[in-house]
Order: sequence, then C-alpha cells, then structure tokens
Amino acid sequence: MSPPREAVIAGAGVAGLTAGYLLARAGFRVTVLEKERSVGGLARSFRYGDFVFDVGPHRFHTDDAEVLAFIRRILGGECLLMPRRSGVRLFGRYHDWPLRPSTLLKLPPGIIARLAADLWRRRPPAGPSFEEYILHRYGRTLYEYFFRAYTLKFLKRPPASIHADWARMGIDRAVIDRNLRMGTLTEVLRNALLPVPVRTEFIYPARGGIDTFGRNLAREIERAGGAVRTGVAPAAIERGGEGIAAVRLDGGERLPADVLLWTGPLHDICGLAGAARPALDYLSAILYNVEIEGEPRVRYQWCYYGEEGVSFNRVSVPRYFSAATCPAGATGLGLEVTCGREDALWREPEERAGMVAAELERVGLVRRGARVRAVHVERVENVYPVYTLDYRDRLERATRPLAALRNLALLGRTAAFWYNNMDHSIRAGMACAADVIGGSLRPAYRGHALERNADGG
Repeated sequence: MSPPREAVIAGAGVAGLTAGYLLARAGFRVTVLEKERSVGGLARSFRYGDFVFDVGPHRFHTDDAEVLAFIRRILGGECLLMPRRSGVRLFGRYHDWPLRPSTLLKLPPGIIARLAADLWRRRPPAGPSFEEYILHRYGRTLYEYFFRAYTLKFLKRPPASIHADWARMGIDRAVIDRNLRMGTLTEVLRNALLPVPVRTEFIYPARGGIDTFGRNLAREIERAGGAVRTGVAPAAIERGGEGIAAVRLDGGERLPADVLLWTGPLHDICGLAGAARPALDYLSAILYNVEIEGEPRVRYQWCYYGEEGVSFNRVSVPRYFSAATCPAGATGLGLEVTCGREDALWREPEERAGMVAAELERVGLVRRGARVRAVHVERVENVYPVYTLDYRDRLERATRPLAALRNLALLGRTAAFWYNNMDHSIRAGMACAADVIGGSLRPAYRGHALERNADGG
C-alpha cells in the first residue's frame, strides 16, 4: 500500500481496537468508528455510581503466549489473577462446573443410573445437528435434563434445527481450559470421579471493568496519532477500482480508506455494499444489572440456568472478578436474557425488571428478604450468531460479493459470524493487522477453530 495509508475500522470492539492499535504503531493513519457512546463492543462495561457491570462474565484466559503477552502489555501490569469458580443449576441444586465428585452425590439415584446406562448406548450421529452431536457425545440423560432445555431457552430454537458447530464452540467456551477434557460423557464422569488437578486462572483488570482493556487500546491509538470516534457509524461507502475508496458519515464527511476493517453486523456492510441482505440471524441480549445489599448465597463468578421457569440464562457476579466493581457491603449481579430484536421483550424490557429480580431469591442465589438497591436495564444488540443447520452455506453466499472488495476485511465475532472468545478476537486482530502491513488482506478473519472442528473432532 502506498502512502498515505489510511485505515478505517468500523467498530471499537476487541478485534477492531487490537488491529487499530497495531496499525497505528506501524504508521497507518487509523480512524475507529463506534456507534455506541463507549468503546469495548461486546466487551464494554456499564457504570452506575460505584457499581461496574460487564456484558456477561468477561475475563481473559488463553494458551496463546503472544496473546497473553499482549493482554498484559495493554493492561500495563494492573491486572488480577484469580482461580475459576463457575457453576450450573440443575435438578434444583447448584453444582460446580466443571463437575466435581461431590456433584454426583447430589444427583438423584435414578439420574446416576441413567448416566451409567448412557455410557453403553452411544451411537454415531445421524446428522449435523446440535441434537445429534450431544446425544452422541453426552447421551440422552444430559441432553434431556440440561442441553435441550438450555438450548431452547437460550437460542429460542429446537436443538434439531441448530448446527453441531454451536455445540463444539459453545462447549469450548464453557470449558475454557484445554487441559480439562469434557468432550464426551465418559470424560465428564471421569473428571467428576477423578478430577484432574488443573488450576484454571483468569486475568481481569485490577481497577474493575473489562472495558479497561478497550479504553487502554483506544488511548494508545490516539497517542499514535489515530482517532477513536464514538457515537458515529458509517452511512455509506464510496467505491473505487476493485475496492473501497472512502467511507462517508452522516452529514457527508468523507474518510479516505486504503483499507476498511468491518466488525459490525454483516447485514449493515452488505447494505452499504449493495449486496443482498444475508439470511443469517443474531440473538441480542437484555441485561438486568441488579444491585443488592450484602453478598449472594452462592459464590460463583458466573452460573448457568437451564431450568424452565427461570427467565435468565446466566448470572455473572463482577465482585468475584474484582472487588473494585462494587462498594463495600454490596454486590452486583448481572442477569442475561437472550431475545430477538423483534421480540416484545426487546421493545419493553423494563416491564420484567421487577419479576426477574424477584427470581434471585426463588433460585436460592440471594438470601430471603435480601434488599435490592436498584435494577438497571441494558439492551445489547447482535451478541450471538445463530448457527442454523444451513448457516455455513448462508454465510458463504452472504460474504461472496464482499470478497470482491479487495481492501475490505470482516473481523470479530459479529462480522465474521464466529462465536468466539476475547483471546480469539485479539488473535484475529493481530493476524489482520499483520496482513494489512504486509500488503495483503483476507476477506474474513474467523480463526481456525471452525476448520479444526469441522470433522467433529
């Protein structure tokens, strides 16, 4: 690329900011556009007085030494290291996740007998669905009592209509540590009976709020001469040759673009490029950020709720990542409820705030009569890509016309339609920046997780 080298990045999430930081340090003139009022994307934080809430239980964990060094460098040494404490509520009780020997002692005898029988009833999957994958790997008992209910509740779709890639990636997201083998019922039970002495540790910003990482990256981009503009989104793109010549904003401002890195929804860039609207869906989330007096009864950093009759899918407790996220004598509880943007819940989530907060006592998470200080409601768009059975074909059809734009790249969870973690987005941002600096660009940066697991491995 010949000077002046202008890089426009749509979206100030982890992937976009990582790429922007590296490009700014390499001498590119970087402009990051973020439609929200703060940076971080899906890794942003919400602040209400002395309380800090993230979008779910965000924390850093990676086996990639280069990514780990990058995280520490950007946090500037101001980070906490803590052991993992996560759980799941199942059969009306709380259990550690990954499972422990004590978990089996809590299960009803009939369930234990069914789990034992499932070890001998494994059959090859009859198709590429989530349902078939789970039945093959974990057996019918775990499928019926947890995976099926949780998937219906989370995705609002029957497991038979979801691609097995969702299981592979979703379970990987939940297990996290590669030293913990949880890929089959046999491995789950083996870990429960003979737990592997693995100490999974997380990194979290010492001052509280996962958005510290994004805010530090944004500051470094600006120090290198770049710009990070919030409350702004591309309104149009100007074509030139085989690529994009410029990005235009509302009001007509023109930003020259030698390269455009897109991290927003695929629907938006397809619309700007004049391509057909993708037949792909995202799930959004309503966050009920609850302030309570005292501490919860259950001291997990986060916990999954697959039971019917419980409206939220997951609860995260920022206090157990960093005490700096709440004032003394109080705790924040982040409750997540997934929905579509066409749902009534998305339009009027405040109507359910009181009911959702009241459920905390019913599920035994807080003590009876615990005082709720406040419930804050936040809408977060396009949090999860939905992997329907034919999503791979739909994704290929959606991105094919975009690949003709030689200086456009799709990056991050939302644009690449990749259910990933922050470390994957950092690695993708690094790879994208290296390609741009080297004078080449791939159409999409999805990492290698999907390709590695495409055969069911």
